[in-house]
Amino acid sequence: MLSERYTSFMPSINTNQHEQLLSIVLDHLGRDDVEVLEGGWAVRDGRGVYGLVNLAQELAAIPESEWPERVGERLAMLGAISPEFPPDYEQAGPNLRVRLSADGSEPGWAAYRRICDGLDEVLMMRNDVGCITVSPSQIDSWGVSAERAFNDARQQTIWDEPRERRILARGNSTIVWVRANFFASSVLLSLDHLLSRKNQFGAVAMAPCRDALLYTEVSEERITASVAGMIEIGSQWFVDGPGSISPEVFWYRRDGTISRLVKAVGREFIPCWGPEFSQVLAQLEAAPPSRHPKKRR
Repeated sequence: MLSERYTSFMPSINTNQHEQLLSIVLDHLGRDDVEVLEGGWAVRDGRGVYGLVNLAQELAAIPESEWPERVGERLAMLGAISPEFPPDYEQAGPNLRVRLSADGSEPGWAAYRRICDGLDEVLMMRNDVGCITVSPSQIDSWGVSAERAFNDARQQTIWDEPRERRILARGNSTIVWVRANFFASSVLLSLDHLLSRKNQFGAVAMAPCRDALLYTEVSEERITASVAGMIEIGSQWFVDGPGSISPEVFWYRRDGTISRLVKAVGREFIPCWGPEFSQVLAQLEAAPPSRHPKKRR
C-alpha cells in the first residue's frame, strides 16, 4: 500500500501530526463528502483524489500553528486546477507529459505503464495552472491508443521541458543532478542523449522526487562508491520531498532498457542486480585503472 511504502521510510511527520493534518484537510473539504484512502494518506471528494504525502513533507518544515492556513492555500490551488480535458486528441496531445511513480497502480484510476520493478510512468496533462492525471477512460474518449498517448507524452517530456544540469562532486566520484523542472526525474526514460559518446555501459540513477534526477555514468571501477554517495544524497531528498518518487537505484543501459539495481526494504538498501550488471562490474575491475592528469601547482 502507498501508506506502508511512505511511512516506513519518511519521518517527515509523526502519527499525531498525521492525524492533525488529516483533520485539517477534512475540515476544509467537508467531512461528510470526503472518503479517506490509503490509511489517511489520500482523500477523495467529488472532484478527485488528493494525496497528502507531499503536503506532509511541506508542513514538516513550518510551525504547526501555520498548518491550517497552508493547507487552505494548497487546497485552494488544487481547486483552481480544472479537471476538464480537451474534447479531442489534437488539442490534448501536445500537452501530455509523463511523470515517474514507484507504483502507478495507486490510487487505481491513473493511466500508467510499467518500466521495471519499482518504477512506472504515469500519464499527465499540462494545463494553464498545473498538471492533471489522465485516466485510461480519458484516453479512450480521444480515440487513440494508450501506446500512442504515452509515446507522444514521453517525447514531449524529454524534449519540450526545460531543465538544468549540475555536477555534484562526492569524493572521487561525479554525480550529475538534473533539476529545475516538475518533470526533471522523467529524463531517466531517455538518458542516452545526456551520456558521453564513449559510454558503453549506461548510467546508474535515482529518481528521489519529481523535480530531481541523480545519475553517474558506469565507466570505471569506482562505480560502487559513486552509488553509495548517490544513495546518501537521494534517500534524503526522497524523505524531504516534495513529490517523492523512489529511494531505489536503477540502471539505464545504452539500449534504453531500465532495471532496478538496489531495492529499499524498510530503511535498508539491498542489492538486487542480475548477472548482466555483475559482468559489467567484472569488466570494469579488470580494466586498467584510469589515469587522471596531475594538477599543476
